[in-house]
Amino acid sequence: MREVNVAVSLAPRTDPRGFCGPAYPGPMVADLREDVREIVGCFLVYEKQRRETKAGKPFLELLLGDQTGTVTAMVWDDAERCDRCVGPDDVVGVRGKVSVYREKMQLTVSVIEPLEISDDDLATFLPASPRDRGQMMRELDAMVASIADLPLRTLLVRCVGAKTQLGRSFRIHPAAKKHHHAYLGGLMEHSLSVAGAADRLCAHYREQGAQLDRDLLIAGALLHDIGKTRELTARRSFAYTDEGQLLGHILLGLQVVTREAEGIPGLRADRMLHLQHLIASHHGKYEFASPKLPQTLEALLLSFADDLDAKMNPGMRAVMGLAPGGWTPFDRGMDRAFYRPPALETAAAPVLEPVAPREFVADVIDLFRG
Repeated sequence: MREVNVAVSLAPRTDPRGFCGPAYPGPMVADLREDVREIVGCFLVYEKQRRETKAGKPFLELLLGDQTGTVTAMVWDDAERCDRCVGPDDVVGVRGKVSVYREKMQLTVSVIEPLEISDDDLATFLPASPRDRGQMMRELDAMVASIADLPLRTLLVRCVGAKTQLGRSFRIHPAAKKHHHAYLGGLMEHSLSVAGAADRLCAHYREQGAQLDRDLLIAGALLHDIGKTRELTARRSFAYTDEGQLLGHILLGLQVVTREAEGIPGLRADRMLHLQHLIASHHGKYEFASPKLPQTLEALLLSFADDLDAKMNPGMRAVMGLAPGGWTPFDRGMDRAFYRPPALETAAAPVLEPVAPREFVADVIDLFRG
């Protein structure tokens, strides 16, 4: 591998626009191309690993990213100085060469500089939900307003309403660090999707004779992952908090909902207990770190809707952009590769001309004349 001298700035951190100039923030990860001689851009450092070549020379492997994705960046020279001034959660300005290694884009860094950014710029460097945030917020408000049980609706307003700190956090948080909905707004997107699926399944099984409490089911769907507002951080990077590591989002969610329920007039103890069970059992199985198995029909339905959505999200992202008839690389998180079947080509349906009522009646009578 060809080594390059890397310039590493130890001066006070500058504004990213000063590094990139009018082209700020530079090319996004999704736009990187091998045929570009040199790129100048700004990225967030997601991960940093210090390693050594076979000859014992240190080098750095960085995972850089922005809202469109991540790319591996290699620092082959001056790794000692780079290691001292660049770390995870830093935003850095980079000059480098794009290449392809093992069928993936990779950057070889020639210049790297830590930058100082404002909160307004942060969304540029973190992945965000592909869905429109304003539309999701309107859907969330409508879903909450659809709850007929006033005490439950009051609890939802406290937890996910736009006017509370908890609600604002819920609307911007990721749903996970890596696997599903791991981007800004992911928690709201996932919770809405689970609630929508649960709502449709509730109507379906009611038609089959099931006695299901729709209000409790939707409340549980919207609140099942509320503990992730405390389990994960949503600044600079998506990392686990200390209480997230020690307790996990299910226990934290039970704490959050129980605290917010205090003092709500008319919130019956038995309904609150059922809601707590929905949260406690939504992982469905003990081997999935669920404290309890689902023991009501609502809990059973919620656990399957949650599991399905958590699998469909990475599945959909994996096949996005895949040509018909193609396979994705093996996905370790999903323990499988995905195939996109060729589209079914069907002939256009014939255009049927309307038949006048009198002609239709005459045709029917003719059928019985023999």
